[in-house]
Amino acid sequence: MSTTDYTYLMQLPVQDLIHRARDMTGIHEHVIRALADRLEEHLDAVSDYDALNDALMDANQRAESWREEAQAVQRQLDQVRG
Repeated sequence: MSTTDYTYLMQLPVQDLIHRARDMTGIHEHVIRALADRLEEHLDAVSDYDALNDALMDANQRAESWREEAQAVQRQLDQVRG
C-alpha cells in the first residue's frame, strides 16, 4: 500500500473504512474482517455512551433549572416573611 492509499484510508469515515475492510480478500482477510467486526461493536458502544451522556446532560440542565426556580421561590417567600 502506498502512502497515498494509507492517507486516503485514514481520512475515510470509520464506517466506510469498516466496509472496505470487510470487502478485503487475501491471506489476512479473516483477521481484517474480525477487526472490522470488533470496531463496529466498539462504535455501537460509543454511540450508546454518547446517547446516555446526552440524556444525562439534559437531565442536569433540567435539574439546574428547577434549582434556580426553587431559589427564586425561596427569595419571594423570604421577602414576604420579612
